[in-house]
Amino acid sequence: MHTSLKWLITASLVNLVGNSLGAVISLGQNLTSDWGGSLNGQDVLRDFLGFKGTALSAPVSFMLIQLAITLLALSSQVRKSDWQSDLHHAESGRLGKVGLGGLTFFGLFYTLAQVGEPILLRQFHPGRFDLLQSLVLLVNIVSAIAMLVMGMRAWRNMRVTQPIVVM
Repeated sequence: MHTSLKWLITASLVNLVGNSLGAVISLGQNLTSDWGGSLNGQDVLRDFLGFKGTALSAPVSFMLIQLAITLLALSSQVRKSDWQSDLHHAESGRLGKVGLGGLTFFGLFYTLAQVGEPILLRQFHPGRFDLLQSLVLLVNIVSAIAMLVMGMRAWRNMRVTQPIVVM
């Protein structure tokens, strides 16, 4: 497994932990999502279980999809026995591409989503700073950027190391 793919999977797992912590904090402090002032979340639990998410986390449906894609990317790298190697090589290539592309997309999407949340700017206003919220935002943004960057690097490495088939 290439180093960039290992870092991509690690960043995705860190992001899932950060989003989970963000969900717990948001549910406890009633921090609804208000991306760019356009979502106007009303019920933080309904938004988390639906498609809006919270101020500090993605919706649970996105997190489950991200977990599945992370497992796809990870499982595509597991070695099979020799008699299964040819079949596994073809399948792992497809699964690896799905996992790699999906995690790269999630990295881009999560970066934009977190940067667009008003809670980020509130952390810089005097008297509105919250250490725990800031740490979760930092973890979520840095891990999302890492997913995007490592996904692009892993994609480039995969394309460079693909064998050339001669007919």
